[in-house]
Amino acid sequence: MPSADGRARYERLAAAAEEGAVPDALLPSLELLLELALQRRPLAEPVLSGLFARTPRGQELANAAREVNSALRSLRGQQLQQLHLTAGPRRYALTLETDRVRLSLVLDEAGPRIESAEI
Repeated sequence: MPSADGRARYERLAAAAEEGAVPDALLPSLELLLELALQRRPLAEPVLSGLFARTPRGQELANAAREVNSALRSLRGQQLQQLHLTAGPRRYALTLETDRVRLSLVLDEAGPRIESAEI
């Protein structure tokens, strides 16, 4: 059962959504609600993902994914020598080693990111 403050915050969020504009102060609540809904309601993913992408957190994750994709594209034409995946609680690390570079990526709740790049 949510607290009275939490309930009031989500009621304000619902009212703002009906009006079509969510104020900045309510964006963290919207982001949390969308993340939870995306985890629990996969059939609604296209709509919820589109809405989440418009939030600051969604934009932050999209930027992080673009940076990782850019790093992966830079490996084009290199010979892949080794792939290694490690898993931990809510965290995955992928190491790719080519004939020219070793790239370590992390995938966790903070988003995708380059942990290290060695030439």
